[in-house]
Amino acid sequence: MILHIQNLIDTATLSVIRDKLAAETFADGRESAGWAAKEVKQNQQLRAPHPLIDFVLGRLQKHEVLQQAARPAEFVNTMINRYQPGQSYGTHMDDALMMKRSGDSASPIRTDISFTLGLTPLADYEGGELVIEDSSGERSWRLDEGELLLYPSHFLHRVNAVTSGTRHAMVGWIESMLPDVQEREICFDLFQALQHEFQTHGKSVQFDRLSKSYNNLLRRWAKR
Repeated sequence: MILHIQNLIDTATLSVIRDKLAAETFADGRESAGWAAKEVKQNQQLRAPHPLIDFVLGRLQKHEVLQQAARPAEFVNTMINRYQPGQSYGTHMDDALMMKRSGDSASPIRTDISFTLGLTPLADYEGGELVIEDSSGERSWRLDEGELLLYPSHFLHRVNAVTSGTRHAMVGWIESMLPDVQEREICFDLFQALQHEFQTHGKSVQFDRLSKSYNNLLRRWAKR
């Protein structure tokens, strides 16, 4: 399931975030890339822990649609990327396991879901499309400020070169309590059906049946 969520963060807040980013020092993006991805990664990055990243991540963690679609158990390796003219990130596969630090120890986190949150208005840059390859071919998105794309991490993908302006985006990975992509989509669809039934008819007999199926599937499939 690929999910495009709009207006996740309001424009006034995003403007403040961009002003703060302008004063930050970004590192070479290749520092976090795998051994093969280093060859095709050309950008800069701001990595956690960082107050700006913590703030934006907090907004994501409270967003109901994202929570229901992803069922996150862990967020890992969240960062803010900057692409300037001529910079891109060629076709690559995200690592299946990423290390999450806790104090002095590190543990592997499985990456089930990737996300990209646009932080720059479309009018401020050209190019920079996020392109995902699936069995039907390629699909591309130019993300406006506050728009988030949530997609399974098993797809090859790339970021096309920015041709003008500067593109900022927050990216990260999620280990889901529902590792199977089809099971996640079934539960997400059922939750939306539950909401619609309750908003339309209240706590009806149909709502109770849907609630029973939804919660029993979560009980059956959810893993920690």
